[in-house]
This record gives sequence, structure tokens and C-alpha cells, in this order.
Amino acid sequence: HLSPELVLKDLSSRGLDHIMVEGGPATARAFLDAGAVDRAILVRAPVEFQVPVPAGINVETLLKAGLEMIGTTEMGGDIVEYWTRKGLLWPNPELSMWP
Repeated sequence: HLSPELVLKDLSSRGLDHIMVEGGPATARAFLDAGAVDRAILVRAPVEFQVPVPAGINVETLLKAGLEMIGTTEMGGDIVEYWTRKGLLWPNPELSMWP
């Protein structure tokens, strides 16, 4: 298992300074815990699983990572939350237009 810090250092050495991380909750949690997330988009779907697998990511996790929620939108029944590092502007004034 690679640390987010090593991944970011390697990508930076290759000239990449903006990346999008997609993965399961363990990957997301690793980057959040490392303080390596500047922006996050969370989609909360009204779906119930017979055997839920907790993600371990909640409001406290996001706040501890230095993020603050700047808004929500509704898309097709899902609630989309937009989080950004405190003091960092969102790339587009219309939240749902990015990325």
C-alpha cells in the first residue's frame, strides 16, 4: 500500500499538480487523513443496502481534513455535496458545473 504523500510526490515529479482521486472508501480516507485533499464532491444516493459497508467518512472526517462544505445540489434524486479547503475558491461559481 502506497502512501498518498509518495503518490503525490511521484506525480509532481512528472509535472502533474492537479489530480482527481477516485476509489473506494479506503483510498478516499487515506488521502483525507493525509490532508492531501483540496476539494471533494460527495454524492449521497437514496439507496439502502441489505448489508451496508460503512465508508468511515463523515462530516467530522472532512472537517478534520481541513475542508468545509460550500454548498449542495440535487441531481436526479441524489444529493451532491461540495467541499473545499478553507480559503480555496471553487473553480466555477456554479457548483454543479465543475468538474
